[in-house]
Amino acid sequence: MKTEHAPEAELILHGGPILTMDDPSMVEAVAVGQGRILAAGSLASALSFRTPATRVVDLCGKTLLPGFVDAHSHFIDTSIRTAWVDLRSTPLGSVKSIEDMVELLSLRAEGTRPGKWIVGWGYDDTNIAELRHPTRLDLDRASSSHPIVLQHISGWVTASNSLALARAGLDSSVEDTETTVFRRMEDGSLSGVIEASICPVLSKVAPPGDEEVIQSLACGSAMYLAKGCTTAQEGWIADPVWITQARKALEQGYLRVRLVLYPLAQGTSLDNYRKLFPVAPSGTSLDKDMRLILGASKLSADGSIQAYTGYLLQPYHICPQGKEAYRGYPSNDPAYLASRIENLHRMGVQIAVHCNGDAAIDMALDALEKAQAAYPRRDARHIIIHSQMARDDQIERMARLGIVPSFFAAHIYYWGDRHYHIFMGPERARRMSPAGSALRCGIPFTLHNDTYVTPIAPLGLVWAAVNRTSSGGLDLGRMEQGIPVLEALKAVTIHAARQGFEEERKGSIAKGKMADLVALDKNPCDVDPMEIRDIRVTATLVAGKVEYGSL
Repeated sequence: MKTEHAPEAELILHGGPILTMDDPSMVEAVAVGQGRILAAGSLASALSFRTPATRVVDLCGKTLLPGFVDAHSHFIDTSIRTAWVDLRSTPLGSVKSIEDMVELLSLRAEGTRPGKWIVGWGYDDTNIAELRHPTRLDLDRASSSHPIVLQHISGWVTASNSLALARAGLDSSVEDTETTVFRRMEDGSLSGVIEASICPVLSKVAPPGDEEVIQSLACGSAMYLAKGCTTAQEGWIADPVWITQARKALEQGYLRVRLVLYPLAQGTSLDNYRKLFPVAPSGTSLDKDMRLILGASKLSADGSIQAYTGYLLQPYHICPQGKEAYRGYPSNDPAYLASRIENLHRMGVQIAVHCNGDAAIDMALDALEKAQAAYPRRDARHIIIHSQMARDDQIERMARLGIVPSFFAAHIYYWGDRHYHIFMGPERARRMSPAGSALRCGIPFTLHNDTYVTPIAPLGLVWAAVNRTSSGGLDLGRMEQGIPVLEALKAVTIHAARQGFEEERKGSIAKGKMADLVALDKNPCDVDPMEIRDIRVTATLVAGKVEYGSL
């Protein structure tokens, strides 16, 4: 029984492997009280906190880990998309052609009043019969009385019908800018396909109201908790109203995961950025219970490789039609990016730069190194989000600069075949998301799903980083870039917490840390590595409270 004045345990867990992601790597039992871990060690040490009211649970062989920490996704955006038309193709969905899209959009139009926007997402031009983007003429067949806009699976390209273009005030006279490309038909008219990080058509869609967003965050919470995620991330907040809505959802009990918020630091002046968003170190809590947490300031250096908007040093393996030696392009002017990075670095905030291609990574690293040289900071811990085509020299440079690479490991499975055959070619595809190189350099890297782009699935990330197998069965550098299971688990727990300066409060099972935990039906370190993604989450706890499943 507990000694006088000692904290009281509300819950004690034992009877299964408990992987701490700390030292020691395994313990016999965990005691939890007031949302914190009171003890992690022997069963006797945990039982010393027991009272008559303590619930003592035998895990019956289930495996306990720290709750998974999402290193990069779009939690609010994903939650809102539950109301959009899902146009994803295999292995994410069932759309096989533009005709399938038109049919789904027509069905939505039948139940939508004329004039109201119809928004779809997730189409993939490289994974449908026509091998092209839908044009305004295709989408006009779905409806000419509803403005329709579709977002590509990458998030970096949209397709619109004629009415949507008109609503946005766009016609053939519009000109490309440094950050926006308007694709055209043979006669010079707009095709409806636009390459941009912030689409001028999508931005015309009226945002959902507070109540709709708050309700959607309940759906998002359920989605993440079911996969063992206790901390989610919204990696692109362009409008501070999302922070207000997240706070309301938390207060009303709809937001049940911890949420890290990455304010978008481009497209507006620095003065306006300071007015719109909190300016403070990453890991700063925006509420009393550390449920809403400020993350890094977000910038982008390029787009997406599967949309041909990733910026590469060498040309794409198969270039888009009519674009010989095509390398993609930066999503921000290099001088602008460098200036913005320098100013944000001087402000003392953490910076996360979206970079898929190696030329984009060079741009970001050049700017970050220059800023650090001019204004030295101890442990700025800036992040290269995606780091998809990082070369070994870039990984070594990140190690020297103290930069965290966060790898979009899900790409290996979902787009590995097309990277191999279309976008990157065999050699580069075999080293995409090079976690093995980062491990050899001693960098505490992270792994992410970039949800909504791929479904939230931390164990799927572990599976992908260990096995490096595409959906078509290709081995994409398992020997060179595959990593041990325990290292992959650290990349979605303690290293993911460290990425946001939260390693002292979460990410491992240790005394004093948050009691954010996940129970699994099998031990990932003991099963055949190819079975890791089939492991079931049986319970997810946030602050010691079961938010999903049961113990």
